[in-house]
Amino acid sequence: MNSTDSTSIRTNTTSAGNIFSVETKIGLISAYIIIFILALFGNSIGLYVVCSKKPSRRITDLLIKNMAIADLIFALTITPTSLLHLNFGGNPWFGGTVGHITCKTVFYAIPVSIFASVATLTIISFDRFCAIYFPLSQALFHKHKTITAIIWLIALITMTPYLLLFQVSKEGEQYSCYQEWPWADDVMASYLALRTFHVISFVFMYALPLLIIAVVNCLVARRVWFHKTPGNTTSFNRTSAEVTRRRVVKMLTIIVVVFALCWLPTYVNHYLMFFQRHVWDKIPIVVKYLTFWVSHANSAVNPLLYITFNRNFRYAFMDAASRLFASPVRAFSTCMAYVMGEQSTSDLHPQNELPVKPRQYSAFRVAPAKTGTRNGTGKTRETRL
Repeated sequence: MNSTDSTSIRTNTTSAGNIFSVETKIGLISAYIIIFILALFGNSIGLYVVCSKKPSRRITDLLIKNMAIADLIFALTITPTSLLHLNFGGNPWFGGTVGHITCKTVFYAIPVSIFASVATLTIISFDRFCAIYFPLSQALFHKHKTITAIIWLIALITMTPYLLLFQVSKEGEQYSCYQEWPWADDVMASYLALRTFHVISFVFMYALPLLIIAVVNCLVARRVWFHKTPGNTTSFNRTSAEVTRRRVVKMLTIIVVVFALCWLPTYVNHYLMFFQRHVWDKIPIVVKYLTFWVSHANSAVNPLLYITFNRNFRYAFMDAASRLFASPVRAFSTCMAYVMGEQSTSDLHPQNELPVKPRQYSAFRVAPAKTGTRNGTGKTRETRL
């Protein structure tokens, strides 16, 4: 996983914080602070946008909220632990009951958030597939609470080994948080078990989800790109439909490529760590940190993708950002009302306050394309994201 550069194998980690030059350490710390700020800001605003909009049956709204929550949890846990490892080497911790609880909680929350984010991205792909191929049979995806409960329940159950294995141990005067396998006295058996565990993680948290997302999105792109609109269409309508198709294909492609590229370096590191140890030992430690940083940066990239490629979400994001900075207490109250089931969409636009440039945000989707009918009138055909 993402903390395995410091938790998988203890050897050669205790001195990691002393082998960097001051310039290199400042650069790596700055890189982590940048992605932390972007992830915290982008996902918080995205979560606020979803919480403050009118209740919708569209699964996209709820899944964007799930991704934002997962990325926030990931950013709030991986950044402090990475900075500790960068400055001191290993996983320095503190003892006592609080130390044991925080050790298990932090290193359990990291993989849980990753799994929830990956599962959310996979279900979004299926939602798009059903929206295009089976637009009248999406009853399953309309059960928002059921889908959300399934995602997080599977994530919590699947990542249980992290909760059980992480322990606080004391070496001299220093407490550390590491994975402690039941047969830790046998170094080779522990190494083989850890290697098997990471192979399984690679299959179910990278290879299989990526394969599913790629296949589903290719089918969606094929239908959107090559499907001909029935009836007679004008030149304007034909051009508008082509633009909409290209926008959908572009966003689908970007999501798959970014997901694959962000997480590929981590799993390459894991492969070298467990199957090509002699190659792993020759890689400069700065390169190892940068490759893990690329994977950690995925939590900051997700909201940027929606802002860049979804015009409606971008407008809602900018409006929400301005209102969040203007009244953070009201924004927090809106999100809490959403969580408690007391949806209050009027908090965005109070009765005595008119927006500068009101827009309609019925859902996060690309602009609808018009298709002609036989009598010459246009009929809107909506292509959802």
